[in-house]
Amino acid sequence: MSGVQVRVRVGGEQYALPVEHIHEVVDLGELSAVPGSADSVLGLLNLGGEIVPAFDLASILQIERDAHPRRLLIAQCEGQRAAFAVDEVLDVGPLDGPLQESDSPQLLASIVLDGAMVGMLAVDGLFASIAPAVQR
Repeated sequence: MSGVQVRVRVGGEQYALPVEHIHEVVDLGELSAVPGSADSVLGLLNLGGEIVPAFDLASILQIERDAHPRRLLIAQCEGQRAAFAVDEVLDVGPLDGPLQESDSPQLLASIVLDGAMVGMLAVDGLFASIAPAVQR
């Protein structure tokens, strides 16, 4: 896969997103609760006057997590922004090697990097999975 990727850890797994979809990375901090929201919704973030919904990436990807996430990736896709909680940002750079394609709408492919499997996330697939919450 060409291009620069942001590699993150979510639970015990690693994922990568294209850097062109990442607006910024911030500490989790305080979020405003959204009563009655889905389990994956962590709350709302005030990002310089813009209200951005924050989602638990582990919940979206159905991954077990031992600890509370520490960072938020502010991602954008087709004019919409959302924050995705991750445990840590591991690296920013190209991912080189053979890819194994995926049938998942949220995963483009996977690659073995430094002995670890890294899932290449489909940003449009992530936004499609949260669309009902973003459009409220």
